[in-house]
Amino acid sequence: MIINNKVYFIHIPRTAGGFLQDSLLLNNHEVKLFNFNITFKGKEVPHLTYPEYCQFINHRAFKKFCIVRDPVDRFLSMAKDTWILDEEQLDKMFKDQSYFDQVINDICLNKDSNWFVPQNNFIDYKTKVWRFEDKFNVEFTDWLLHNFNIKITNVADKTNYLNSNINKITLNNKQLGYIKDYYYKDYKILNY
Repeated sequence: MIINNKVYFIHIPRTAGGFLQDSLLLNNHEVKLFNFNITFKGKEVPHLTYPEYCQFINHRAFKKFCIVRDPVDRFLSMAKDTWILDEEQLDKMFKDQSYFDQVINDICLNKDSNWFVPQNNFIDYKTKVWRFEDKFNVEFTDWLLHNFNIKITNVADKTNYLNSNINKITLNNKQLGYIKDYYYKDYKILNY
């Protein structure tokens, strides 16, 4: 998402992008490229990975930032709200690590969404990173102002973005280990 024609927000799925967009609009910032009906190389434009979003925006020099999230929490959020996996597929995918990896790889390669792609595939060394777990309070708005000259005085209502418990997923330690093993680079690179 391009903000005020000067900053590029790298929207990693399930990391508060909708909340951020609504907060920006609430504060009269200009927001472009948040339309999920537009695709590039078969993927939704708002969720393009690196370097695809660079190609899409013709390598224009923007300051960049993203929000990252603990990989297990992000996975659970994706699995709760996904249209890609149904309950039966979720149960089957945890058969063993190899099968879990295969299912996620197939989703990443064969779907029009980058939902399950590891977060480190979205960023480069110039990307400033905010952690979802650090919340979206005054420290976040100060960080946006200091780093990008983006002033937010009113934030969107966070309750509109909370997951419901309709598809509550409970995993055992072995299953959590499959997620951690698959997203091991996120844990290492993003210091989780």
